[in-house]
Amino acid sequence: DGGGGGGKKNAKRPKEKRVWADTKGKAKDLDFSARGDGADGGDAPTEEPDVQRVDISAPSRVDADEDDDALSSEDDDEDDEEEARSNAAAMNASTSRPAGEKKKTKKNGGGWLSGVLNASPMLRGVVGKSALEEEDLAPVLETLKTNFMNKNVAEEIAERLCESVAASLRGRKLASFSSLSAMVKRAMEDALTRILTPTRSVDVLREVKTAKASGRPYVITFVGVNGVGKSTNLSKVAYWLLQHDVRVMIAACDTFRAGAVEQLRTHCKRLGVPLFERGYEKDPASVASEAVKAARRTGADVVLVDTAGRMQDNEPLMRALAKLINVNEPDLVLFVGEALVGNDAVDQLSKFNERLSDLATDAKKRRVIDGVVLSKFDTIDDKVGAALSMVYTSGAPVMFVGCGQTYTDLKRLNVRSVVKSLLSK
Repeated sequence: DGGGGGGKKNAKRPKEKRVWADTKGKAKDLDFSARGDGADGGDAPTEEPDVQRVDISAPSRVDADEDDDALSSEDDDEDDEEEARSNAAAMNASTSRPAGEKKKTKKNGGGWLSGVLNASPMLRGVVGKSALEEEDLAPVLETLKTNFMNKNVAEEIAERLCESVAASLRGRKLASFSSLSAMVKRAMEDALTRILTPTRSVDVLREVKTAKASGRPYVITFVGVNGVGKSTNLSKVAYWLLQHDVRVMIAACDTFRAGAVEQLRTHCKRLGVPLFERGYEKDPASVASEAVKAARRTGADVVLVDTAGRMQDNEPLMRALAKLINVNEPDLVLFVGEALVGNDAVDQLSKFNERLSDLATDAKKRRVIDGVVLSKFDTIDDKVGAALSMVYTSGAPVMFVGCGQTYTDLKRLNVRSVVKSLLSK
């Protein structure tokens, strides 16, 4: 029969034992992490036919007009006089309406804040008082606090903000109810603008030129927790610098996460910039130090240092980061954080600053976060509170905002637009 006539012809061959020693050569061929065939001893990547250079002629949105902002809207432009007229009309209607007549619902042109004020009977009694007291504003400020928290402002920050506004209005006199709406709105706008407008500004391009004139590269270190887009936004910053004729080198100092070096190598090939790397399981501080030396030799103007993502409570990794900063003394330390976070933003930034300061080897050179890069800003609609929380917590300005998937999708923070989004319903 068909099952027994095959004999030895159809017998299966015994499985051969795999000799792992035979794969050493192939494994070596596949290991790109430690190759150092560039002039600087490790920054020249091998050719990869599937990676194409990008055209850097498309302008980065960093240099675009401030009004180029996804949050900007002509509908946000409210005139205080129109709002005052709206409030006055609302009050007149409420006092002159015949008994039993239902109030007609109509959209208030003064915005949702005016609606909150008009809907509060308690506030109508403050007109004509000798001085405004904090308890008079409590209902409105509580509503504002809730609205801020819904916009991803950390609860602690929202509460402090409302307290400061109440304190600024204490003792003010009101000539009419309509002036209350304008007064609260203006006080809140001023407080938000003051927080979001940096007390210290960093002109990166000017500082790069200053460093170049002194014969050294300008060093920017990117730090943050896991998965926030440090490498991606670092590459966007590199693209922007290239458009200003700045010679860039990228240093792969994330020697912990698998694939981190390869990810940077791909970005470097697309951008046409050198990558300095020493593979994995190396001391990040030493890799950064070698990269800076290589930049001096090759004439690079800027070194962008990529670091491993780390949670703020991971003591060993925080010590490693502090060592990298202490040893290399970068010109700028940028914290990359997601625009999606709320209360976590306060905890992350506070602890990064605390550990970097506490672990400084020289008390006179304590380092903290110099600036913030907000990633994934295009995914949050009007929930822009993380920007406020991060700036309030650290005192560091939001220097860049990641707003898309391409190298051009990096821009400045539009403070006016963020303030209006925070005060919208």
